[in-house]
Amino acid sequence: MILNIIRNLTKRFKDQQPLKWLIQLSLLFLFIFLAFSISFYFAEEVSWGEAFWQSWQTLTTVGYGNRPAETVLGRWATVILCTAGIAVLGSVFTAAFDYRQHLLDKKKLGLMHNPFKNGYIIFNFPGDYQVINFIAELRSVEEDAGVCIVDSSINQLPENISILPNVHFIKGNTLSRETYERAALKDNKAVIVFPIKASVPDSDGATKTIVDLIDKFVEDQTRILHILVDPKNAWMFDESKSTQIMESFELFAIVQECQDKYSSEIFEKLLLNTKGANPKTVRPKLSVGWTWEELQSRMIKTCKLTNTKCNLFAHIRNNDPETCPDMDLVIEEADYISIIAFNNFNWVEFEKHMAEN
Repeated sequence: MILNIIRNLTKRFKDQQPLKWLIQLSLLFLFIFLAFSISFYFAEEVSWGEAFWQSWQTLTTVGYGNRPAETVLGRWATVILCTAGIAVLGSVFTAAFDYRQHLLDKKKLGLMHNPFKNGYIIFNFPGDYQVINFIAELRSVEEDAGVCIVDSSINQLPENISILPNVHFIKGNTLSRETYERAALKDNKAVIVFPIKASVPDSDGATKTIVDLIDKFVEDQTRILHILVDPKNAWMFDESKSTQIMESFELFAIVQECQDKYSSEIFEKLLLNTKGANPKTVRPKLSVGWTWEELQSRMIKTCKLTNTKCNLFAHIRNNDPETCPDMDLVIEEADYISIIAFNNFNWVEFEKHMAEN
């Protein structure tokens, strides 16, 4: 009967044999422990506390011998139950180590759920170099940010990435619901979708499918970004909530450098968190109703008064950035402003100073 109870309790773990084995052995050991305690309590006529103490010291082979069994029944209970209990206890420790190794193997092979919250998720492993640099730049701002990589083409992460802290791997088919559930998309800040095959325009079709599926599992606080191979395929994402980034962005920077000296170095410093100030998107509140000219003028004065280093970069309305807006453009409540500033820049306080001065 006891074995049937144990079997029923572990049915839910039928697909996790190491965990099932650990639970079954633990329950069996608990049964033996209680059986010995009860036998010792009645046979030796001791208190429950003494019975439990005798059961523990005997089953763990500590054997203090404070109150050895004196009756025939007590001694037979000790011989039978403790012989079985010692064997089971050893098996429990073995099962515990096996289960720990099982979890490590599952994590290594990408079979476990994403444990991170407020982290970043990458779909389609883009290569060692891209991932290592992404993590380095990200953690210069968010030191402990979690990064989860979802891919179906690799069996495990390269060692130089898997040894990095707070990096998780999920191996899963991008057409499987389980993959998106294990990735815990809605609990994280951003999902970045790389093309399945770099520089292959047809990959944009697969990217579109993944972006649409991701959208089913995220909420408004989770951003979706996708890397587009061919600009001609941008039409596929017209109704998508995802932000587009061109795969050929580096090529654009090279062309710009050819046309204008120092351009590529400027772009690099803008994009790298480790090299100075970066674009920061802020929401105007106190500055709503000002013209672009007035905003520029007040920013210059406030920078001098507060010893703050920042510059206006772009005006954003209806998700459309404009880097050189008209001076008489009036800032509206739904607008955003992109500012070049350092990581410790406090827009709320800065805007308050602008309004006061």
